[in-house]
Amino acid sequence: MNDTSYRGAVEVLTDPFIFRWTVNEAGYEWLEGKDGKPRLFPRHTPGVGIRQYTPDPGLFREFAVLNPTRDAIQNFAGAYGDLFDRWDITHTLVRRGRFVGGTSLDRWKVKIGDMRDLVAIWDQIQGLHLAELSKIIVRMEKEICYVRDGTNVTLARGELSRFDPRDVLLPARCALQWEINRRLADTDTPTLTVPRLSLTPDNHQRIVFQPCNLLAAMWMEFARVTTGESRLQLCAGGCGKYFQVGRGAQRAHTKTCSPRCRQALSRRLQKGAKEEAKSLR
Repeated sequence: MNDTSYRGAVEVLTDPFIFRWTVNEAGYEWLEGKDGKPRLFPRHTPGVGIRQYTPDPGLFREFAVLNPTRDAIQNFAGAYGDLFDRWDITHTLVRRGRFVGGTSLDRWKVKIGDMRDLVAIWDQIQGLHLAELSKIIVRMEKEICYVRDGTNVTLARGELSRFDPRDVLLPARCALQWEINRRLADTDTPTLTVPRLSLTPDNHQRIVFQPCNLLAAMWMEFARVTTGESRLQLCAGGCGKYFQVGRGAQRAHTKTCSPRCRQALSRRLQKGAKEEAKSLR
């Protein structure tokens, strides 16, 4: 959610992160591209258009645990849209007089795997799982590296005094920072997030940061979580979703993401209380 301040009686948005995305309401389907690979693209149904929405801040976590199968990916796209708003033109097809294109299954799998791996590192940092983190941090006499896909990536070279020889948390945080920064600045995939000027409701200018597509937005939200700027809470209502708490969002003690989940949690607690009461008779 956006933080707000007030100038007079006018509400002014102050959160610099702005993003909205589209979902094809007719759904998505897999077709074979010119390269012979399956690609997900929007169905065309006369009279059915698109809807715009603002993704939840915790969507990157849902993406990280997504089963990389055709059905699961298709369902994810049906709820949240495709990862990108443009596709490889060399694999665009013409079907029934229209151009079709979409993100390949292979690319979906790679992007899911990237997010899953880095979210796992973040969770290990937060949980102080030092034994797990020590498996990816490599220390040499004049260099600190971390292991990524079987390759050592240099984090620091030369003067290493800022790193405690016994500490793996700071090197792991540096590794995560390096990986996320790659995604935020990527122009090839692309997952670039760029600054631009925008007008507030009272016609003042401010700088905002706008991701170029859904995948870029999820990386941006992940980055905000690692800085503590955005705090996420797992819904206790059983829906499996994360929601934002803290300034400009839900109160920190909130347990559920929606009234529906709050009711589900209440019913579950009441049922548990009744069963416990029966067992004590």
